[in-house]
Amino acid sequence: MKFWTALILSCAMGSLVACSSPSSDDARVRALIDDAEKAAESRDVGDVLDLVDAGYADAQGNSRDSLRGFLRVFFAAHPQLELVTSIDTLEFPVPGLARARVTVRGLDLDRFNVGDSVVLDVELRRDGDDWRVTRADRAAER
Repeated sequence: MKFWTALILSCAMGSLVACSSPSSDDARVRALIDDAEKAAESRDVGDVLDLVDAGYADAQGNSRDSLRGFLRVFFAAHPQLELVTSIDTLEFPVPGLARARVTVRGLDLDRFNVGDSVVLDVELRRDGDDWRVTRADRAAER
């Protein structure tokens, strides 16, 4: 009984101690992934980078700046882009940190079928009420 009382009180006092409920973090991370899909489909480098942390680094040695260059080239090579993303897993191992496995499929607009796909392991960190991508790597083969 003491556990439930402590849990209810800690959530009720959340605004006083800047506690964020897992469900609101879950919703914010899912919204960020949805926003990233929309920004990529509109081929807007700035909108994509707004979702990426300044300290971004991945296994290929990319930084936020090199990601900017890659996106410019990629968007120029793909004048029409339609993506289908799905969140396979989403977890919050510690407060302020999220890990998601996201499958991104490209839709072939000429043939109306799903084209190539990539599975990414994405790490995000909370900055105030906002979340930013700090890392995104191709997932290891299952």
